[in-house]
Amino acid sequence: MNSVETQAPGGVIIKTVTGSLTGKLIMLAVFVILAILPFVLPDKFWIRQVNQIMIYALLAMSLDVLLGYTGLLSFMHNAYLGIGAYITGLFLIHVAPESLWLAMAVGAVCTTLIALPVGWVQVRTGGLAFALLTLAFGMMFYTVAWKWYDVTGGDDGLMGLPQPDITLFGLKLASSGDSTAMYMFTLAILVMCFLFTWRVIHSPLGAVLEAIRENEQRAAFVGINVRAYKLIGWMLACGLAGIAGSVYILFRGYTGPGVMGAFEGAGVLMMVLLGGMGTLWGPLIGAAIFIIMKDQLSSFTEDWEIFVGIIVILLVLFLPRGVAGLPDLFRRGKAE
Repeated sequence: MNSVETQAPGGVIIKTVTGSLTGKLIMLAVFVILAILPFVLPDKFWIRQVNQIMIYALLAMSLDVLLGYTGLLSFMHNAYLGIGAYITGLFLIHVAPESLWLAMAVGAVCTTLIALPVGWVQVRTGGLAFALLTLAFGMMFYTVAWKWYDVTGGDDGLMGLPQPDITLFGLKLASSGDSTAMYMFTLAILVMCFLFTWRVIHSPLGAVLEAIRENEQRAAFVGINVRAYKLIGWMLACGLAGIAGSVYILFRGYTGPGVMGAFEGAGVLMMVLLGGMGTLWGPLIGAAIFIIMKDQLSSFTEDWEIFVGIIVILLVLFLPRGVAGLPDLFRRGKAE
């Protein structure tokens, strides 16, 4: 592991881990494999399956920014994916049916703006109170999506979404209705968001967020505005979730209140725990493990939630750092 020293507000030097070569190589290999997959997978079902995994990988990564680097637990982070999906869909239906990039920008920005007053309230608490507030606000958003039938479609969901073209500098590349094109688009968004988030986390801002996670009282003592930086971390995480929501509705052509439910929120949290907190790349792997495990078990039994719960409990007990902790575990085993 490499480390750098960063000067935080107050003149304090913070030493932060910049990430291991192993993690970088793993992510490079993952992205290369993902780029090849649509050309070797046997049918479109698997292309759509991996596309869904990538969307939830982005959502899990956004939660890792909040939980793994800022130390704030959100039980219903998926609510902000739902908000981003609804806003993007409504913009495409009622404002500009052909403006894919503008719709995504509006979805991400509006999600971040909605998260601002929510975060302003939440960061004035901490620990369990913060987590419970995320649950309370998440349930409020879920209820609005479920009950506001005239706007959101209620429990029927938001349907009739147009399929805008995927363009670049005015050049048409493909239609968002093409499964392979949408797959490559999702991968491109995932890679860009990963690189952006990695840069932020390994900047002075990221160092301050980690300092708050490690010891909030000491960070405040040396002059760091803890609430302000918590709010920045919160908005960054919700903005990324909003982008995931925009890609989600473009991919599915539909969204409903179910995507904002408490069970979905628990699933996203499990993805982060399975992959490993504070790594960025771990939750991406965790999303793949969780979705594949859920789909395979649900094909065998209606009570698949029980088995998923047992597997997650065992992994947390015997592999507390998730998949990201495997390299260190192997190294310790060799050393012994």
